[in-house]
Amino acid sequence: MVRILLDREVRPLIDLPKVVSRIEEGYRADAEGHVVPLPRTRTDTRGTTLAWMGAAIPPAGLLAYRSYLYDSDGRDLGHQVVALYGHKEMDLRALFLGRLVGNLRTGAAIAAALHLIDPSLVDVGLLGTGYQARNAMACIAAVFRSPRVIAWSPDPEHRRSFGDWAHTALGVEVLLAESKEDVLARSSNIVLVTSSESPVVTESMLLEPKLLLSINSYRRPEIDTPILDRAACVWTDSVAQASSPGTLFEMGERRSKLRPLMQGVLDGSVRNARSTRVVINTGAAWEEVVTAQLLYELATERGVGVEVALPPEPPESRVF
Repeated sequence: MVRILLDREVRPLIDLPKVVSRIEEGYRADAEGHVVPLPRTRTDTRGTTLAWMGAAIPPAGLLAYRSYLYDSDGRDLGHQVVALYGHKEMDLRALFLGRLVGNLRTGAAIAAALHLIDPSLVDVGLLGTGYQARNAMACIAAVFRSPRVIAWSPDPEHRRSFGDWAHTALGVEVLLAESKEDVLARSSNIVLVTSSESPVVTESMLLEPKLLLSINSYRRPEIDTPILDRAACVWTDSVAQASSPGTLFEMGERRSKLRPLMQGVLDGSVRNARSTRVVINTGAAWEEVVTAQLLYELATERGVGVEVALPPEPPESRVF
């Protein structure tokens, strides 16, 4: 049976602490070498681009992929497809239609990374107040008790809207900064969730060691490249994806600095706050695998979605 699920059906099932916990398990699987990343592709079909990404976790018996289309302006309609399979059985288990899985795993991966690095985290600074920042903030608030939050983005109205949303939706009071330098000065843990095409944090802004967690540095340098070059290690949710063709870590010395995040947690290196630490969240496809599996389990338990029977293919059906 394959279960077909729409965003509006899955959204009431979401348990953010469970999602973050499942992502943490995925970080461990990645560090142990259990994740098989599939080549991420973006194919231009003369004005409309097909984006495709996937991963398998054989010991967990899982494989999934996500695909969607966007135009020359980067606009997509949210008609995304996440297909979840059993790895060994090769059975299609679920189809998720919409943006929810992709958006949910991004915020959960940020919160999981922060929790793995510092389970007792008390402060976080956000550079960016758009929808990715909201997803991250919702997950952070679900995992940490009363974190002190300071946020900045270039548009004052966006900042105010973010603060109002956090107060109303999450019960979190966010201090709105007038500059990114203010955020860097007042928080030790900085999450960069911007769409900037140029560096947001530069060396001159780092007056003391920080934790920098970025969702875009592997391709668009939210974190200025001299910071990456000076770092002894850069931790990531996917070494393969962060060093794939066309990225900042494609070759050379930068690539050699990449480490799985959980490896840094287990050996304590990413928790050493005596120097600036950089964590790159690439939107690794294994995050969608574990998120989709959890949502599939919850949907199955509660009978949500439409079930479609896919009977085994008889041998004679292989010929027209």
